[in-house]
Parts: sequence; structure tokens; C-alpha cells
Amino acid sequence: MSADNRLLSICIPTFNRADLLELCLATVLPQIADYQSEVECVISDNASSDQTSEVVARFATQYPVKAYRNDVNIGIIANITKCASELASGEFVLLIGDDDAVCVGAIERILQSLRLRNAPDLLALNVGYLPQVERPDAMSAAGGVPAVTAKTLRRSKIEGVVTFDNLLEGPCADFTASYSVVIRRSLWKKHFPSACHDEPFTSVRTTYPSGYIIASTMPGRPAAALASPAIMIYEVPGSEYSWARYRAINSLIHFTMLLRIFGQNGIASRILEPYYVYQLSNRGSELGDLLWNRDSVGGLRSVLQFAWLYRGYPFRLLRMFIVAGNHSDAPRWIAACCRGVMGLKKVFRRNSH
Repeated sequence: MSADNRLLSICIPTFNRADLLELCLATVLPQIADYQSEVECVISDNASSDQTSEVVARFATQYPVKAYRNDVNIGIIANITKCASELASGEFVLLIGDDDAVCVGAIERILQSLRLRNAPDLLALNVGYLPQVERPDAMSAAGGVPAVTAKTLRRSKIEGVVTFDNLLEGPCADFTASYSVVIRRSLWKKHFPSACHDEPFTSVRTTYPSGYIIASTMPGRPAAALASPAIMIYEVPGSEYSWARYRAINSLIHFTMLLRIFGQNGIASRILEPYYVYQLSNRGSELGDLLWNRDSVGGLRSVLQFAWLYRGYPFRLLRMFIVAGNHSDAPRWIAACCRGVMGLKKVFRRNSH
């Protein structure tokens, strides 16, 4: 296999997070050292102003790295799609964040699946989650982090080739996380022929680019899966993400539209139903952000759009609005009324038993 025609490209778009990137590279690069003919590591630096260039240069003295740097910051989605569609040369693409870590032995397990004759276009990876305080330093994590965690993205132990629809197992395994999938690069090229410079977080394509590809192409088709965690995420509070102000509109509107795309392409309603119910049962805080948080992108128009999308669930929707009314930024009288309604509900429930 030639150097310009590898089996796998591990793509890492990055911006101003040199300390996190250091851990990421420490878990990736030693694992691919013995597979240089099959795997490449592609880094796309979005014009960082911190020590990112120094970190990359230091690793490049020990391991083969394809490092690129944009002259100006082209935006998060453009950098992601450029890395996957333009800079990568592998048959498959694993797109991970600069704050992600790869588990010990994960690259070898991924390659074993991709080497199969007639390998499917998608390999679903399991992901482990740990608190931010458990993030190790780069030196101790060299070669990968242990795949030991109590919380994973996928609950099932599905391993091997199955119909893709079987992998949509509930409200967490939704394929919005790029680090949870290996996708054939031809699919990236089909849907994003070049870097996408559309405004980020304004549509499904510019919010969940890998999810958009999957929802548009994979329903009903074969896909492979690995049960043991291959990627480890060290979680931080949602408010600390660079895209925190878009969190509400992303999770309420764009995610719902992603579910619609899955449905339009053949995913059965019984499979999607748990996702819709989860939205109504667990996104009251995000709805409150749209209603009351002035820093949150979306506003009343998005609230009305969400209500229309879920008009088929009137009682669940009403309950969600009551939860949203108890938001910390809501007017006091509205919050008091909503707390009163929630209190009465608890009394009725208690008396009914």
C-alpha cells in the first residue's frame, strides 16, 4: 500500500489547545508507529496562537505526522471538513478531537476490521467517558489510555458486521460524535467535496457533519462495530465548550432534524421513538436557555420551531415547558409558578400511590 493510498487516516483538527493536543498525540502516534504503510496521522492547525506548532514539531521528530496550518482561522466546520476531505489520503477516515484520547490497542483493532474483504463503509466505535479530573498527563498516557470506564456510548456488546439500523440503540448512540465512527473517505468527498465554509451551527450539515453523512447514506446498509471502547473522552461541563452558546439550538433543533433525515432514509419510527422521547424528557434546561438566556443562540423563533416539531407529543411538550420555566434566568414570577405546578404534580403522584 503506497504512502499516498493508506487504509486509514486519523484526522485531528485543532485550535489553541496545545495541552490537550499533547495528550491526544501521545495516545495516537506510538500506536501507529508499526503501521506506517497503512495509517497516517493528519493534523490541521486552524491558525493557533498558542504552543500548538511546538507540540506538533516535537512529536514530528519521533513519528511520521502530516501537519498543516491554516494561514487564518477558517472556522471549526471548515477545518474539520478540510481535514477529512482534502488533507487525508486514506481509504477510511477517523476524525477525532484534539481533546480525545485513544485507548490502548485501539488502532490495531480498528485496522483488523478495516482489512476485512468487502469491509462496510462505516465502523462504529464504542467510547468511554471519564471526569475531567481523571485526565492523565501525556507522558503517562503514551501509547494509549486504558479502556476502563463505567460509562460508555454504546450499551450493547455488538461486535462485527450487522445492519446499520441495529446500531441505533437509544438516546445516546446517535452518531453525532465524529470520534465514534470510522467512515469511508469517499463518503466524506461525496457530501463535502471541499472544506465547507458555511456558517457553523446553522444546519445539520454544519453542526453534525459526520452524522449528516451517516444519516444520509447508511440506513439499511451493513456496518461494522467494536464493542470495547476505542476512544476515551474526559468530560467537562457543557458551559466550558467553545460552542456552548450554540448548545441549545444544536441539541434541540439540529439534532431533531438529524433524526428526521434518518427517518426519511428508512430508519423505522420505532427505532427513532426513544430519541424523540429523550429530547422531551431531558432537554428542559436547553429549552430554558432558548427562552431566557440572552447568550444562547436561537431565541423565540427556535422555541416555536421546536414546539412545532414536537406537536405530536402535547403533554410531554407541556411538561418540558414547565421545566424550562424554572430556568435560573427565567423571570421570578414565571419560575415560581412553574415550581408550584411541579410541586402539585409531586403531591398528586404521591397521593395516587
